[in-house]
Amino acid sequence: MREMKRHVGVLGLKETGYLSSLYLAEKGYQVFATDLSSNDAVKKNAENLRLKGIEAECGGHSMERIISQDWFLISPGIPPASELYQKITTTGKPVHSEIEVAHWFSQAKSVIAVTGSCGKTTLATLIATLIEAVGGKAVLCGNIGNPWIGELARIDRDTTVVLEVSSFQLMHCSKFSPEVGILLNVYPNHMDWHHDMAEYANAKLMLFKNMRNSGTMICRKKDERTFFPDFKTAAKRVYFDEGRDENPNCAALLCVADVLGISEQKTRSVFAGFPGIEHRLERFLTHKGTVFINDSKCTTPASLAWALEKFSDGTVVLVCGGKAKSSDFGTLKDLVAKKVKCAILIGTSRHMIRDSWRGATEILETADFDEACDWVVKKSAPGDVALLSPACASFDMFKNYQDRGRIFKEKIHQRMKINGAGICLKCEK
Repeated sequence: MREMKRHVGVLGLKETGYLSSLYLAEKGYQVFATDLSSNDAVKKNAENLRLKGIEAECGGHSMERIISQDWFLISPGIPPASELYQKITTTGKPVHSEIEVAHWFSQAKSVIAVTGSCGKTTLATLIATLIEAVGGKAVLCGNIGNPWIGELARIDRDTTVVLEVSSFQLMHCSKFSPEVGILLNVYPNHMDWHHDMAEYANAKLMLFKNMRNSGTMICRKKDERTFFPDFKTAAKRVYFDEGRDENPNCAALLCVADVLGISEQKTRSVFAGFPGIEHRLERFLTHKGTVFINDSKCTTPASLAWALEKFSDGTVVLVCGGKAKSSDFGTLKDLVAKKVKCAILIGTSRHMIRDSWRGATEILETADFDEACDWVVKKSAPGDVALLSPACASFDMFKNYQDRGRIFKEKIHQRMKINGAGICLKCEK
């Protein structure tokens, strides 16, 4: 465990900040927790901390009080451009993420950490599933929804921690060193947080900076060539895009299994039986030779690229569009030309996407989701993949991405005129 001075400012009072405040106070630290928001969840967390004798504020920042702390634990939701971030980083005092701090206290046997622009949750879940399938104890946590620091009480020396980690969390890691680190992919993402792709890639590479020569770095050779040809780490480097598997999740999982001493046969069996995660390349129906997939969690062009790479050329009937978070759709034109037989564009971004992909494939446009689903059925043939992978936010047409995915599945089932027959809950992974 790393020794730090006792006064800590915990910045952010959602799940990460709240659980971090509780844990650090339990360890004897003097915690001052703060959040600019005053929504109901934050208010409740602040009040719960105060009831336990922990100082907490919400609805504003007492800046002088904050910067008087010895060091800071920053939640991943605080933007680098914010006044709070700018103030604390100019103090010269240590700024750590929850991942870094949890690492100081964890008693785990080993840590396997997964980062990347897309697909982190699926791969991390697969790794934990594989470890448990061979009788091991795994705790899946991190950016996946349950912070590591909140799981420390149930982690012992027989536990393998499987972490999903984001670039924001890695930016403020100084000593964190997993036994196995996986960089699944690097695509343009979070450019509202990072100055450029170089900064974004460098944040991801913090995962490997402190790894020992006994550790293993797993990544794609093509990402290394493009983004970090000169990067150095003491860890052994393994490339998962140089094997025979076309599915990158299976290829990466096999690399992890090799490090853990788990057989290829067992790994492939676990992969084949993986039930998948709803709205993440969720294979929910096979009907007359067409596979229907709900990938509503896909909200960026990078995520769409990751999805399309998994399917055979010229077989994808794609539903794409919504409220655009990026204008980078032109970068996908060649991939769309290769993989997509018909693109059905929806939402406020449909005209922009059409202009970006003009000439790449057949394009249909509609503001009506019912019409889009009609076209999905009409355009799909045996051997095709009917894929909802919007590459956009959902808020122009739906409550959220979950709502969008559920409605897509309902409407497709209605059009197939079946009641459960042919449903497959497995994921394309």
